[in-house]
Amino acid sequence: MLRTLATFVRRAWRALRADQRGLTTLEYVIAAGIILVVLSAAILAWNNGLAQRIGDLVGQLLA
Repeated sequence: MLRTLATFVRRAWRALRADQRGLTTLEYVIAAGIILVVLSAAILAWNNGLAQRIGDLVGQLLA
């Protein structure tokens, strides 16, 4: 899922850069919001997985 999302973001970025009309402030704000939401979701997913692994390791040490 993350790979598909990264591909989508790369394609969107290329399309935005290739557009000769330029971007309005609103488009920049929308793009920044989308990037922040995706980045936050990725960080939360990574942290949840990391916390689970640390919990498993602690459980193994205590057993």
